[in-house]
Amino acid sequence: MRKPFLSIIVPCYRSGDWLDDLASRVKSVMASQGWTYELILVNDSSPDSTWITIQKIAQADDCVRGINLAFNTGQFRTTFCGLQQAIGEIVVTMDDDLQQPPEEIPALVEALRADDNLDAVLAKYQEKQHGLFRNLGSSTMHTLFRLSYGKPKEIRSTTFRAMRPQLVKSICQYSTVNPNINPLIFQTTRKLKAVSVKHEARQQGRSGYGAFKLFRLMTDNILSVSTLPLKIVTTIGVLAAFGSVLLATYYLLRYWVGNGIKENTGFMTQVLLINFFGGLTLLSVGLLGEYVIRIMDEVRGKPRFLVKETTDSEDP
Repeated sequence: MRKPFLSIIVPCYRSGDWLDDLASRVKSVMASQGWTYELILVNDSSPDSTWITIQKIAQADDCVRGINLAFNTGQFRTTFCGLQQAIGEIVVTMDDDLQQPPEEIPALVEALRADDNLDAVLAKYQEKQHGLFRNLGSSTMHTLFRLSYGKPKEIRSTTFRAMRPQLVKSICQYSTVNPNINPLIFQTTRKLKAVSVKHEARQQGRSGYGAFKLFRLMTDNILSVSTLPLKIVTTIGVLAAFGSVLLATYYLLRYWVGNGIKENTGFMTQVLLINFFGGLTLLSVGLLGEYVIRIMDEVRGKPRFLVKETTDSEDP
């Protein structure tokens, strides 16, 4: 296969009803630009007709490649699988729900081509079409990323991005079991740019990110490649220990200089402190447990994904 100009990677899950529309719009955009491309559709073991649809699209269009995973791994691992297969001069990733319009791909690509010093261009939505809760979760993650990885303030953490193959190669060299793409990008390079693009309202299906999944997403993004939570807990522990010494000194001085300590003095304060530090202790244990689980996954060599079949050949 001749090396295409663009590799477009789309992780797919429960999107069989509109993948034809996605592929058609991508093809139209590429034709208008005169760009050669490969569209890599990675099915995350979707229980519906998604893989059948991908096979039909790939059979009708040589520019489309399909990959079917043996078990559900989540959006980031599915995207990572596509990154490992990409051979284009520029690599684009986008979602399968059509909220990220294929017509905006040229804006990202041209911004990357215009500056040889850039490693990646990430979309910045003009107006998000998510719900209030989803937007709140995105804003929280944006702040956490800035604190954890020193992410530039103007860069948004989005799945709609264009990257140079050198950056993709560097990301793929990470051996982490939880390859969350944006944290890996922020740890690898600061040569990034945000480009304003449209964000369309969801026309079909519904978001797979509920409250619990958003929470797990934020947790995985931070704990997988950052030690910031441990540093925060350690800092609180040091401050708490210092405060305890000051409090003990205060009571000792009152006892020696004054008339002793009256009964029940500061009882409520002591109860609140015990509850606070008891909760902090449980939080610290849970946090350490999360890190230990991830270390175990790394040590055991847990696979990120398993390719069941592809449209390129009978064998994965």
